[in-house]
Amino acid sequence: MDGLSERLAIRYLLPFLGGALVLLTFACASQPAPAPAAEPAIDPNQLSQLVQDAVAKAVPEQPDVPAPVSAAEIQRMVEVGIAAAVPEGASPEDIKAMVEQAVAASTQPGASKEEIEGLIAKAVTDASMSEQPTLSSDEVQKIVSDAIRTIPTAAPLPAKEIIIEVRPEPKGVIYVAETRVVPLVQLYSLDNDGSVGGLGVDLQIYEGLFRSQHTDAGVIPSPEIYVPEIAESWRVAQDLSKITFAIKKGIQWHDGWGELTAEDVVWTFNNSFEEGSVSNAAEALALPHRIGWDLKDEWTAVQNVEEGGFSPTWGVWQGGLGHLEGTYGMVCKRCYDELGHEDFLVTPIGTGAYRNLKWVGHDEIVVEALPEHWQEVGNVKTVHVFEMPESAVKEAALIAGEVDFAQTAAKRLADIIPATSGTPLPMGMPWPQTIYMSGNYWSKWCPDCPEGEQDLLAMPRMGFKPDMEHPWIGNPHAEGCDYENISSLQVPPPNPVCPSMENARLVRWAMSLAVDRQAILDNVLSGYGVLSYTHLQGQFPPGHRLHRDEWIVPYDPELAREYLTKAGYPDGFALTFWANDDLPSFHDPEVSAAIAEMWRKNLNLDVTLDTSAYSSRRPQAVTKEMDVPWRQGWGLPPGTAKAISMCANAGIVSGIELPTNVCDVGYIPDTEPELEKRLEANAEFNNYLSYWQLMPSFVTIPGYWVHSERIADWQPYWGYHFNNPVSVVLAE
Repeated sequence: MDGLSERLAIRYLLPFLGGALVLLTFACASQPAPAPAAEPAIDPNQLSQLVQDAVAKAVPEQPDVPAPVSAAEIQRMVEVGIAAAVPEGASPEDIKAMVEQAVAASTQPGASKEEIEGLIAKAVTDASMSEQPTLSSDEVQKIVSDAIRTIPTAAPLPAKEIIIEVRPEPKGVIYVAETRVVPLVQLYSLDNDGSVGGLGVDLQIYEGLFRSQHTDAGVIPSPEIYVPEIAESWRVAQDLSKITFAIKKGIQWHDGWGELTAEDVVWTFNNSFEEGSVSNAAEALALPHRIGWDLKDEWTAVQNVEEGGFSPTWGVWQGGLGHLEGTYGMVCKRCYDELGHEDFLVTPIGTGAYRNLKWVGHDEIVVEALPEHWQEVGNVKTVHVFEMPESAVKEAALIAGEVDFAQTAAKRLADIIPATSGTPLPMGMPWPQTIYMSGNYWSKWCPDCPEGEQDLLAMPRMGFKPDMEHPWIGNPHAEGCDYENISSLQVPPPNPVCPSMENARLVRWAMSLAVDRQAILDNVLSGYGVLSYTHLQGQFPPGHRLHRDEWIVPYDPELAREYLTKAGYPDGFALTFWANDDLPSFHDPEVSAAIAEMWRKNLNLDVTLDTSAYSSRRPQAVTKEMDVPWRQGWGLPPGTAKAISMCANAGIVSGIELPTNVCDVGYIPDTEPELEKRLEANAEFNNYLSYWQLMPSFVTIPGYWVHSERIADWQPYWGYHFNNPVSVVLAE
């Protein structure tokens, strides 16, 4: 057995002996002798037999149903864990003393054999629980070893004295500068800013069904591995028609609102799917996963999935902490029923390790650690989160020691780190600065739109304005246009393209060619970032086997003017360019200003730069009134896509709706289990968008947070915002 395997049970199985063994630290010989230990609750010589008995009960050896892990294997793992908890060179007497004190400290005096046996049985049961129906011993070992790698261990010292560490009560306060503190809207159907599933989950007021895999800062977690939280297990039906979730018992709502049940889970999701919902969380789910949830019993919730639509990465958008922003934290149905609609919207009630004390949108959030919690207890008692949209203000506050954490533009790190002695952490996917050429609603049919609104030829989108005032918008239904031709995934299309579509394409290409991406990277971003040309640049950088050289857009203002003249606009035109400036660390306003200025200089465009907040214009993306170039962009993990935001549906889109056969390719990653095939589909979809220049990208910016030297440790999950406050440790 290798060294890693020999540490298996320390952090996974043995904590259920009361947590003592995994928290042992060893003092040096010069320290005073300890006070006499309490009489052990049970003779340590019986420990091995207790393990064997408990394992036999938790994992019965049934001849027709193989156990997830054999009793003998788990017993061996527990015993190996005990051996691994001691330093090298410890004598048998030292080990015996450790076990005696650990067992004594882990149980109340007089604890029975059955009570200790129950603790071990729980360890075994939990070790074998997973979203997968069965686990081999190797798989259990991998789970445990992954957990071990994330936990710092003390350097071994001579085993002369044993100190049982007791977790202290939360204490101290930290201050966090967020770019935006959105108002709380606790009802998902009305929450278009993702307040509950965003800041609410990140600050651990609310909890999700599961979390993402925890990784080192800047390392993308697997989109197919989820860690149980409110759902202690789940099972996907063999026909992929549903996912059945077993909800953990005993989880309490804050402020005495009782126990969370499966009814709360079902209500949370179904409310987000209601007709007319503007839920920021629901819009991100694949359509087949939005058809509704059923309540099976008090502790079982069932998510229904449309036939043929099961997504292999279904958990990315409906998980909790660590997944992409604006996902799902569970909310309380009883609270809604008893508080009433208006009070419920603004009264945060969750189940997380922190309870809310104050939530004032665009101002401040204050949370306080619970002294006891079913899952974890924070080290820091109070967390203050302030809205500081201006980068200069955040930087000044961090330098002055007024805040401990601040989201920081990568281009400012060279100045901030020396001034603060702080620590930078890369967080979340880099953001491609992308422009959605809104108004290009080309689809003929919207299958999930309300009856009477599905025929988009009979009822065109309000933002579909292919006229002289919107020269970037093409009309695939204009006279002389062959819709099947422009819908072809072959680019250029097999036959000549009608003037309305070709002229609009030339205008979009001109707007892309007129931007000097390298100058923006060098002069605006100080070199922090990379050049980008498409919204999926992060998945297919130059050198990737699926990258295509034709996606690269050179800086060529002369060719840009030629294209604009050919399209019928030799003197330019007027336009509004929407580039919200309320998330400057993600969507840099200086980048948008530089793009606008290059359009003015190189193409003689009369650009009005609209910097209004995302939430103010977002409804237009839902109603399909959006008809202006819109600077946005998402960083997406490899093999994932957001075709739903570019294909006809009843919810939000990016101002673009593509032909059905193009969307069919874009939707492949939602259901294809093989990563390589998902990537190939994304590349083909990306190729179509690049040819038509519907989503030109310019530079990709990494995201960073900096924490002050007051912070000894912080283990954030992958994500864009401050999160996981329970992991924060203040310096002594």
